[in-house]
Amino acid sequence: MTNIEKYIEENKNLINDFIKAHFDKKVCDKKFPHNKFSLNDAILYTLTTPAKRIRPIILLIAAESLGFLDKKRLLPFASSLELIHSYSLIHDDLPAMDNDNLRRGKPANHIVFGEASAILAGDALLTEAFVILSDKEYTEGFDPKKIIKIIQELSYASGISGLVGGQFLDVNSFGAPIGFENIEYINENKTASLISAACAMGVILAGGDDSVVGNFKKFGTYLGLAFQTIDDVLGITGNKEILGKTTGIDKANNKYTIASDIGLEKTYELINKYNEKALFYLNKTGAKSDALIEFTYHLTNRIN
Repeated sequence: MTNIEKYIEENKNLINDFIKAHFDKKVCDKKFPHNKFSLNDAILYTLTTPAKRIRPIILLIAAESLGFLDKKRLLPFASSLELIHSYSLIHDDLPAMDNDNLRRGKPANHIVFGEASAILAGDALLTEAFVILSDKEYTEGFDPKKIIKIIQELSYASGISGLVGGQFLDVNSFGAPIGFENIEYINENKTASLISAACAMGVILAGGDDSVVGNFKKFGTYLGLAFQTIDDVLGITGNKEILGKTTGIDKANNKYTIASDIGLEKTYELINKYNEKALFYLNKTGAKSDALIEFTYHLTNRIN
């Protein structure tokens, strides 16, 4: 195991522990005698399935690169990103969206709990992320202005100008070629926006100024574009058992990706260009960036 793999594993465990502790305090376990599950069951089914925890880990690394080393104080904010991400996965798999039956190596949420419950579980996760961000227990000791800023960053990245806007265009792109620029625009919104927000949130909590935040967000945008592009490549070339999700789903949906638009060879070249741009902006931040550089290459040289 490399240093970055050890780092990722250690921080995944911290994030998982926080998520478990937070939901242990929530009273969402009521169910009727004829039902087999509660809202908590549906939420935690997706949220606690073994996952990469990329977005929360990016927040932790970004803050640490600027000298903020108290991970315990950062975990609630980092975990809020995972709640948003998990909600988006639940909704993305629904029959009305990508219509996928497999997620993280297990049946998708709606397969286990039904479509209505899956939608509500996603809604609950989206809302709970902002409960965490505004909870006095977690925000105590931070400048309230910083908390408002990170709420703004995450809400913007999650909404019509970010994830939701990108997903809307994505599901409405099925059936016809839409061209490279439109595909990249979708990727920037549906994927890169949340990764960029993770960077911004970590930097804001660590006390970085607007210039540092801006350069970190650009780093996150290009890292997110590279991440989504390699994800689309793996959707063509990857192994279902290793990926833990259905391969070939884009082709089945008649959905055009960068890989299908420009071909695999040019796509690999593009991923390298995204990485170069990401590291250019990271260098401009003045942060201690060794871990972030290693993490960047780890993400874009993955097989799952």
